[in-house]
Amino acid sequence: MSNIPEEAAGGSPGPEEAGKKRMLTSGHPTDRIGVHSPGLLWRFYQWLRGTEQFLVRPAADLPLVLISYGKGDSEGMERLRESLEETWLTFPGSFRQRYQAILDHMPPLVVVELRRRNICACLGHHHPPGTESRLTRKLRDLSGVRTGELDLAFESIREWQPLPLSHLALPSAADTEEVASFRLQLALLSVFLHELHHLALPEEPERIVRQQSQQFYADVLSHFVQQHFGVDYGLQREAGSMK
Repeated sequence: MSNIPEEAAGGSPGPEEAGKKRMLTSGHPTDRIGVHSPGLLWRFYQWLRGTEQFLVRPAADLPLVLISYGKGDSEGMERLRESLEETWLTFPGSFRQRYQAILDHMPPLVVVELRRRNICACLGHHHPPGTESRLTRKLRDLSGVRTGELDLAFESIREWQPLPLSHLALPSAADTEEVASFRLQLALLSVFLHELHHLALPEEPERIVRQQSQQFYADVLSHFVQQHFGVDYGLQREAGSMK
């Protein structure tokens, strides 16, 4: 499986959108860097639609997060807010500690551009210095606070299957709205942490970053299923088989 590395159409990149952005996909673990520009039509649509912002004050080990989202996309904003303020704190400390070294290098404020989908079909991008939006640059100039930026594609993350066969190992009792909601919030956090990893360590290979975020997702979901249903999550094999 492969994703389209660049948008199919849509004008020349503007100064605030040009630049290389590392892509997160659910495909093969290869390093993919492409030029991402939302295009003139997309930017015109966003201008007509308008945006809103919401400041999230998560746990002390996460940075402040300003969510910028299109009017009418409050569901995505609320799910991300819940993920940062509440769901993150339900994870065992040993899981959260895996990202502590990365979080120690984060700026005090991170702007998240929340979109329904990215034209390039990616789940998210980190925005290297010099490619941030006007909003982020203005915040940095006015406050003097170091500020990072990334984007997340909410609907694409909702549909994401990081472990395509793993649902086969879930008990039938796990097919509930509560579990679906938890998986979405966990997926949002996993992609968010993935892009923070790229912001903190831009030279880290995509293979390493993806391996950590997908293992984090699998381990947290396994813990959740074990605690709620008393069964192990994931495809299992007997000792000596599938060598």
